[in-house]
Amino acid sequence: MTRTAASHGFTFIEMMVVLAIIGLAAAVVVPAIDAGLDSREVRRATLQIAATMRHMRTEAVATGKLRRMRISPSQNAIETDDHSRWAQLTDRALIERIDGGSMSGDGTVDVLFYANGSTSGADVVITSRRDRSSNRYTLHLDPLVGNTRVD
Repeated sequence: MTRTAASHGFTFIEMMVVLAIIGLAAAVVVPAIDAGLDSREVRRATLQIAATMRHMRTEAVATGKLRRMRISPSQNAIETDDHSRWAQLTDRALIERIDGGSMSGDGTVDVLFYANGSTSGADVVITSRRDRSSNRYTLHLDPLVGNTRVD
């Protein structure tokens, strides 16, 4: 003898109500999870670029040599002059704008780190590809002392 939902005391209408509730919950939860992933990836990308900038400043001071970090908005990537550090941002995070540094002919921006601890300075705006208005960070690299700050 097979059992059905009706033999357990559930009617067809009750089962449909439960399925509708599950569907509504999924419709609310899935976009919230997706937005959370976007926010996390934008923050992670910003902190990764900031860490690379701190590393480059430390390396320039320690070696006494000029160091350079290249930022490529078109490729959504960063790379150091010795290729020891590089990053390709995920499809959720986007390098939207760079103010400062030295613009190259190919659209990349070089940020310089000097042996005395100063830099060429730059403000890098990283946003979410999906929601550029509310999910954004500005990474500020101070030209005088080389400190990085995330706003």
